[in-house]
Amino acid sequence: MRIYLQELIDQCHSRYHLRLLFPDSPFVLQFHCGDEIYGISVSTNGCSVLDQLNGEAHFVIEGEEERVIALLTGEERLSQLIDGGLLQVKGGYRPLLFVESVLWLTRSRGKEPVEV
Repeated sequence: MRIYLQELIDQCHSRYHLRLLFPDSPFVLQFHCGDEIYGISVSTNGCSVLDQLNGEAHFVIEGEEERVIALLTGEERLSQLIDGGLLQVKGGYRPLLFVESVLWLTRSRGKEPVEV
């Protein structure tokens, strides 16, 4: 799971234009997968995977690890997984929109065939 979170952070750093979306103070996003808890911090000052989660998170995503991985790799969208009852979230509407935007814009893009 940490590999997928690190890939997300790497994408945040490599896509400079995304920094316009990031808040000045760190936004903490937690992932609860069974008994495991993971976290990342996103801000204009930098993004990182959190080894220790201190305090409250701004947004929490709960679900099975395979669903969270599908979300992090861009195979599924957060709103679809929530609507399908496969993931649960805790947080407000604005943080939900922010998280969905960051996850969608940092997904790994495969080459899609173009029909002429």
